[in-house]
Amino acid sequence: MRAIIGFIVMVQGGLALAGLFFADGPWGVLRHWVGLPWPAYGALFVAGAALLVWGESDRKGKGAGAAA
Repeated sequence: MRAIIGFIVMVQGGLALAGLFFADGPWGVLRHWVGLPWPAYGALFVAGAALLVWGESDRKGKGAGAAA
């Protein structure tokens, strides 16, 4: 579940950053709810990536423990 939430947060942060750098405003759904500065969107991207990696490594760790 962490990996799915992390992926969604990472995509929203990445879309917002891409929109700010390549267009005239952030893209994604998050911009409809809150207006954040670009460092906050970058932090969302990094936090989402961390959740994704944490969830996937935890899932692989549980799978390796069950096989042994």
